[in-house]
Amino acid sequence: MKFTEAQLEAAIIQLLGEVGYPHVIGAAINRQPDEVLIKEDLRAYLSSRYAADNITSGEIESVIRKLTAYSSVDLYESNKAIMKLVADGFLLKREDRN
Repeated sequence: MKFTEAQLEAAIIQLLGEVGYPHVIGAAINRQPDEVLIKEDLRAYLSSRYAADNITSGEIESVIRKLTAYSSVDLYESNKAIMKLVADGFLLKREDRN
């Protein structure tokens, strides 16, 4: 059986939902239309994920600045570099080095 694009999207949405990833229509997300990064969600994730490491709001903002500092002039190269950071991680200068 062949999938249409709509059927494939519905199947993927269902599979992601079954493992706990909610589906939200893009227009319902609180962000500017030209913003790709959902900063509010990233802040919440980093705060929760690194709470045991005592991540500060300043450090979270530093991560967001790093991810949003890339130029949109060469979108392909910028996206590639950002995905490398997301996949491989990067060093974060801590406010309190202890």
